[in-house]
Amino acid sequence: MTTQSVLFLSFLAASVAFADDAADIRKVLATQQDLWNSGDVKGFTAYYTEDTNFVSTQVMRGQQQVLERYLRRYPNRDAMGKLGFDELEVTKLGKDFASVIGRWKLDRSEAAGGNVGGYFTLLFKRTKQGWKIILDHTS
Repeated sequence: MTTQSVLFLSFLAASVAFADDAADIRKVLATQQDLWNSGDVKGFTAYYTEDTNFVSTQVMRGQQQVLERYLRRYPNRDAMGKLGFDELEVTKLGKDFASVIGRWKLDRSEAAGGNVGGYFTLLFKRTKQGWKIILDHTS
């Protein structure tokens, strides 16, 4: 086998691994969306780690603080609305890390605060339990 063949096969294997990882990360986000839309905030935040940093209007550290923030801001199903993610861009940052840039939107009634949305950047880390969010910057 030539050096070029080995390089090509290595590139091909890396491309397949990236596609699988990107698909797995997209599945995490689809699962989070489904959990949110079923009212399961605790399940939604299970994809954050104990070391997560969450940046929005303030900085929170750890899964528990993120959960508490969501429970305060979205105390009932009306306030939670229907979550949607789109414009997702997954970028692999090495074997066990990836970033995601995307948009989020909550469709809610006017009485529940109206529709809201914005952009987010997530940093994912591969763990024994699968891909988890270690940094979330949401605007």
